[in-house]
Amino acid sequence: MHMTHEQVGIEELTSADFAVLEAWDPTQVELTPAMASRLWLQTSLRLTRAQKELHDAIFTHDGTDASLDRYASARAELDSAEAWALRVAKAHPRRDQD
Repeated sequence: MHMTHEQVGIEELTSADFAVLEAWDPTQVELTPAMASRLWLQTSLRLTRAQKELHDAIFTHDGTDASLDRYASARAELDSAEAWALRVAKAHPRRDQD
């Protein structure tokens, strides 16, 4: 069974939340099934948001320094989100309940 945003009760994470997650070691925590679902949903939301930001930066690029900065920032966030997703996947492989 795939859990939706509403079923898990997740709130949108802020940049500060992501900074905390970057320092958190998922291998040091024993997750309950509900916590694991929430962690996977947060990871998915972060990747989705980072991908959208990168796509937006690419398609609104106009050659200005500001648009190059936006692209660089979006690219860095996507790299960070992907690295986090790999850490989560290694520490807590997803076990979907269908």
